[in-house]
Amino acid sequence: MSDQGRSEVLHGVRIKGIATPEALSVALGAGEAEVLAALQELERRDLVLQRRSRKRPGWVLTEAGRAAHAEWLANAHDAVTLAGLEGSYQGFLGVNAEVKALSARWQSESRDAARIALVDEVEALHERAIPALSASAQAVPRFGRYRDRLATALERLDEDPEYFVSPRVDSYHTVWFECHEDYLLTLGRTRAEEGSE
Repeated sequence: MSDQGRSEVLHGVRIKGIATPEALSVALGAGEAEVLAALQELERRDLVLQRRSRKRPGWVLTEAGRAAHAEWLANAHDAVTLAGLEGSYQGFLGVNAEVKALSARWQSESRDAARIALVDEVEALHERAIPALSASAQAVPRFGRYRDRLATALERLDEDPEYFVSPRVDSYHTVWFECHEDYLLTLGRTRAEEGSE
């Protein structure tokens, strides 16, 4: 994997907090063996370490990894690109509160029939988010993967209710949260600043 590819793996670990090769493979659209090799190389450089936990095993950034990631991200995009991303981010924020509210309603509902009734609302919100996600992908190509992963989660939601909020799969809520985190990191914002904690 190239240096750019390893930087994207580092970014993926930063976004996820604790990342497995399997999850990073899905998120990055790269082969699992390739991702694992990149993680091992990053570990040799003391930028990540493997967290051997029974509950949540995976790879995390070291202190040096956080510093290296911050330096990479600070130099990854020029001012014109960031301005374009900022514009599309406003469109994402226009839907964000509603996605969060719908996620809370979904989690509070224990009946499958009631959850199925909410799928139409999920689909409507997704349609509203597509223009912002597509514009973001034009500015910063990696945002296209969030758009595609959200579409995949939505398709799978028809058969499996876990694909809306479950952290055990690449669910709609999981991908949405990661996309939001990427916007914040790339644009140098925090959730506290915009009241979205």
